[in-house]
Amino acid sequence: MSFLLFLALAASGPDATAEADKAKALATVEAALAGVSARDEAAVRAQLRPTGTATVIMVAEDGTTKVRNAALDAYAAATPGPEKYEERMIDPTVRVDGEMAMVRGRYTFAIDGKVRHCGHQHFDLVRDAGRWKIQNITWTVETVGCEGMGV
Repeated sequence: MSFLLFLALAASGPDATAEADKAKALATVEAALAGVSARDEAAVRAQLRPTGTATVIMVAEDGTTKVRNAALDAYAAATPGPEKYEERMIDPTVRVDGEMAMVRGRYTFAIDGKVRHCGHQHFDLVRDAGRWKIQNITWTVETVGCEGMGV
């Protein structure tokens, strides 16, 4: 076996498949965030399973929290208006275990170029008919500590 053939076979093994799965799971989350930024409800819904949940943890300046839980549909609902939204994850971590995946990391949410809040997001994904779909989302909304996390 030639050395080049060996390298080609090694590159297409389990590690390459795992990395491809991670990239596809992350792409699903990024597509949902792009839909939120564009206020495109259909684009967000295309990334979601219909039975999922959304949990938001509101963190007040004094550190107290309020937890709210809703159907994932609420996350997809677009808010009309002229403002420009931008939601982005910062250095996300992706883990794939068979038919489930997790994407988590810090995020910022800006309106008209100004960060309004930041926090942590955690997306649970499942492989549904061969495609990664978001099953659950949990995130914090924090207004303290967002400095320097501009868009």
